[in-house]
Amino acid sequence: MYDSCVGLGYHCESTYQIRRFTGVGRAHFFDWLDLDFESVVEAVAEDFRNVLRPGLAEPFDEGRCALDRGSDIRFYHEFHPAAGAGAPLTQQDIDDQFPKVRAKFAALAARWRSLARSPARVLYVHHDAWDELTAADLRRLRAVIAAQHPGHRFALHWVRRTTPPDAAALGPGITWATAAAAPGRWQGDDAAWDAALAPVLGTPRRVSAPPPALRTPA
Repeated sequence: MYDSCVGLGYHCESTYQIRRFTGVGRAHFFDWLDLDFESVVEAVAEDFRNVLRPGLAEPFDEGRCALDRGSDIRFYHEFHPAAGAGAPLTQQDIDDQFPKVRAKFAALAARWRSLARSPARVLYVHHDAWDELTAADLRRLRAVIAAQHPGHRFALHWVRRTTPPDAAALGPGITWATAAAAPGRWQGDDAAWDAALAPVLGTPRRVSAPPPALRTPA
């Protein structure tokens, strides 16, 4: 039914599981990012212009990541401490690496637009890891994507930990599933994700996706 499956966060678990299930490692804009739902909505609505504007990225979480204050996206894997693994990121690290990281995400934004302009049918998967969203939130996200990309053929798949109480209010073009947490395993529960994705994507490829520290987005 779908030609491409694109993750919309919330964090590394969904990227790992989508790549493992589909066997496709081609990078998309939100892969491996730590971000809240509103950051996804705003990034799409602004055509990614609000992401990584100069002068707005700074160390965050005791130097474990860079926070882009313009988009509230947390970059845990794109910036690296010059002092070596385990050392905290500094502002100088971020400033020195910023042009390369910004160029990477500009290319991924262009890839997003190209896919949205193509005749491909795309399934966007949003992982609601804390069961925070409502059916109205998913309808709003779908409306934002449709408004930004008229004619784009796509659907949304909402993956939660538990059954949404307002599933009946989702409307057309939005499906849901559950994938329980796997304590101590950031990748999540493979079997639970298989069950969540199979109804919309068919038989899984069951390949091994690389952890974010080793990924090499194509």
